[in-house]
Amino acid sequence: MPDLHGRRYLYHICIYTKRLFTLAALPPEIKEAPENVTKVDGSTAVLKCRVFGAPKPIVKWMRDDVDITGGKYNITSEGDLVIPDLSFTDVGTYQCYAKNKFGEKSAFGSLTVKKHTVITDEPEHYEVAAGSPATFRCNANADDSLNLEIIWLNDGQPIDFENQPRFRMTNDYSLLISDTIELDSGEYTCIARTEIDEARAQATLTVQDKPNPPALDGISCSQRQATLRWHSMGDNRAPILRYSVQYNTSFTPDAWDAAADSVPATDASWAAQLSPWANYTFRVIAWNKIGPSLPSGHSEPCTTQPDVPYKNPDNVEGKGSDPTNMVISWSKMPQIEHNGPGFYYRIFWRRNITGEPYQDHHVADWQQEQFVVPNTPTFQPYKIKVIAGNSKGISNVAPVEIIGWSGEDTPLQAPTNFSLVQVITGTTALLNWNPVPAESVRGHFKGYKIQTWVDGEEDRLKEVLVKADATSVLVSKFKPYKRNNARILVYNGRYNGPPSEILSFVTPEGKPGTVRSFEVYPIGSSAMLLKWDKPIDENGVLTGYKIYYQKVEGTALGPLRERKKEIDPSFDRAKLAGLEPNTKYRIEIRAKTKAGEGDKYYVEQTTKGGLVAKPDTPMFEAERLPTKDGSAHIKVRWLPSLDGHPGTHFVVWYKVRGHNAWLHTNEITDDDYVILTGLEPGQVYEVKITAHDGDYFSASEIKEVDIGELFEFKIFFFFRLDNKSRHSMSSGTKPGPESDTDSMAEYGEGETGRFTEDGSFIGQYVPGARVLPPPAAAAGAPQPPTYV
Repeated sequence: MPDLHGRRYLYHICIYTKRLFTLAALPPEIKEAPENVTKVDGSTAVLKCRVFGAPKPIVKWMRDDVDITGGKYNITSEGDLVIPDLSFTDVGTYQCYAKNKFGEKSAFGSLTVKKHTVITDEPEHYEVAAGSPATFRCNANADDSLNLEIIWLNDGQPIDFENQPRFRMTNDYSLLISDTIELDSGEYTCIARTEIDEARAQATLTVQDKPNPPALDGISCSQRQATLRWHSMGDNRAPILRYSVQYNTSFTPDAWDAAADSVPATDASWAAQLSPWANYTFRVIAWNKIGPSLPSGHSEPCTTQPDVPYKNPDNVEGKGSDPTNMVISWSKMPQIEHNGPGFYYRIFWRRNITGEPYQDHHVADWQQEQFVVPNTPTFQPYKIKVIAGNSKGISNVAPVEIIGWSGEDTPLQAPTNFSLVQVITGTTALLNWNPVPAESVRGHFKGYKIQTWVDGEEDRLKEVLVKADATSVLVSKFKPYKRNNARILVYNGRYNGPPSEILSFVTPEGKPGTVRSFEVYPIGSSAMLLKWDKPIDENGVLTGYKIYYQKVEGTALGPLRERKKEIDPSFDRAKLAGLEPNTKYRIEIRAKTKAGEGDKYYVEQTTKGGLVAKPDTPMFEAERLPTKDGSAHIKVRWLPSLDGHPGTHFVVWYKVRGHNAWLHTNEITDDDYVILTGLEPGQVYEVKITAHDGDYFSASEIKEVDIGELFEFKIFFFFRLDNKSRHSMSSGTKPGPESDTDSMAEYGEGETGRFTEDGSFIGQYVPGARVLPPPAAAAGAPQPPTYV
């Protein structure tokens, strides 16, 4: 047996050894090769390399023929390469190398790293009142090579935008919920997703609504009190702040009145006071910061028994509607205050004389509010009281006794010795008078009325009310520089008395009122044309106008400046120069008399800005002015276009007809007119103007002005080349940094002073000179005139 056993043992060993030899002879084989993997930075990549062989192959990983060992890299027991916390430096081709003693095998895979998706604008927690919209914002950045989509979840479930029209995703991926309801409350998740990664952000929406109606738990009734109990049915995410208790009665079944309006939120009951002879029902309303709930259901009714009234009518009063009666009035008592059937009022009155008995009257209609006592003497005091009663008796409180008066009549006397003490200013004067006897007033002595008017305006009286104990007053309603009239009368509660004699006097000049209108037009980049109408209330002789201006910078105003040159009172327009381009100004005008400056009228306007350009063809008007010294003057006024490009300033050119030499003024920068003086009588002058903007200008047509013989009359010329001046300019800015103080390009006179087609000027100009001398050929021409 041992030998046999040994042979069997050896036999088995041989078989096992043979099998082992067969398994150990396999070269490496890569069963699962690495693939081309795409991941985002910061994530983990796994490159698989599953091998088979006998003996078991050794697996190595290489990148660019360099073994990958240690660091953040990890090779699993199965041969996979794990790369955590990916960065863009991990991009490349990776080689899996398997080897045993029977052979070796390699496989390659690539790793691409993309920028990970980031939510840049996360939704924020939102609290909103029901019915209002709610918006959650969500924006994300992803790798440019990946497709990004935004998905919204509500409590973990995708939102079905097609079947929920109140939910909408806008073009910027925001979630808009319109007409929110309390059930919209919950968690909203924004998912920014690409093919290989996603990012999430959550926010909570809390929709607060009015509370649910409270539920009544019951009511306990007694003769004078009812106790109501309730409990809350939910605050809808906004804590209850208070309760209000309302009631109605059988007298007003469709109206609910407040029994209590501020029951603390911690309370759940309320005791209400009841009136006799009524049926009460109650209900409760809960309040939170969103508003009131719907009312609870109404309670079971509480019924009370009748009793006498607990009060008398309020607001009792006695006064006459004519001189021979007295009207007693009161406020009617609502039915809830009647306290029983058969309700009535009992009216009592008597003369306020010791021993005089009361008279009385019964009023059965509870809605009646007055009673007329006839045949009373004029304006006498009466004691009056009104009592409430019903079938159970009169009220259980004593009535209040008041003093009333019978009817008033017209006062009998006018104040005497009404006189002017002193005129203080153009609007103010001190007046006095002798008082009237109190008994002549025949009514409540309210005081005196002083009535004033000016000649021709008797239908436009002004009244000053003066106290009854006064005998003088300072009146400030007179018109300056006018003949003013005044009278005085006494008045009572219903009638005016007879007036006194009329007092007439002339007031001195005062400050004028505001101009009627004021318009401001930008002309060029540094000037404004101002137009106005004189004041309705001149209050004297106008001596001129003052112009003030200041910069407007947002809501702040710069220093107030004054236009230096005085403006003639006959003028209705002026030019304001020296302003900054493209700047907003507040410009005000005040009329003047010798009493001072009147109230201001201001307008805000912005100067133009932009490039210098050729002005529009200018227009002008000319007016011959009469003089006393035998000389001749012409006033030339520039009419700048108000809706085009008028330029910033102008020059007037003139000469005697037939002469060659043109005379000209300096540049007129601060005004829109100039007066040519010292002209020769009996001559016809040719006149033109040039409008300027920097080195550019345009010339008007040449017009003839006949000076003629010197008589006291005016010749007025108005030349309109187009209708632009009919239109106002807007306050907006236009191109062109024009300046009304820039010097002109040099230009001259005579035949050399010509205009080119593009508006440039050929010749010579002497800045500051009054005129240039005529050329030699014109030696016989008159002496150069002057201008002002």
